[in-house]
Amino acid sequence: MYKKILLPMDGSECAERAGGHAIWTSNVSGADIVVLYVVDTYFLRSAYLPNFRGELYDSLHNEGETVVERFRKKLEESQCEGLCKGVKLKTEVTGGKPYEEILDTIKREDIDVVFMGSTGRHKLSRLLLGGTTDRVLRSAKVPVVVVP
Repeated sequence: MYKKILLPMDGSECAERAGGHAIWTSNVSGADIVVLYVVDTYFLRSAYLPNFRGELYDSLHNEGETVVERFRKKLEESQCEGLCKGVKLKTEVTGGKPYEEILDTIKREDIDVVFMGSTGRHKLSRLLLGGTTDRVLRSAKVPVVVVP
């Protein structure tokens, strides 16, 4: 059975729904959940002014901390309708290319399964399966559950 679940979060509705599936699976299997938020630093390279780039990174990092904390709080306050008693939750906010950081976390944390949303928050990515999701799906060596 599963021992560790990875839940990449970006604040989107799809990611929130994936969180529900991760919680249910954790309750059934006893697996720990690692919640990961990645600030896309590759995207930030397009910011021309170094000071602005740093401020933007700090702002996005703070947003990531808010997203993972909101998930933690939701988990703790609601107790997931009795489904998440004893769920161990680890949160991490990092920077890099999202799909690379997700794949690195799978290896580093010895993840057994990934639950992630089909699309992220960006409107352009809603046209198709999210770019990050697609890359993780094609490259991960563990099962990836994609939640619409």
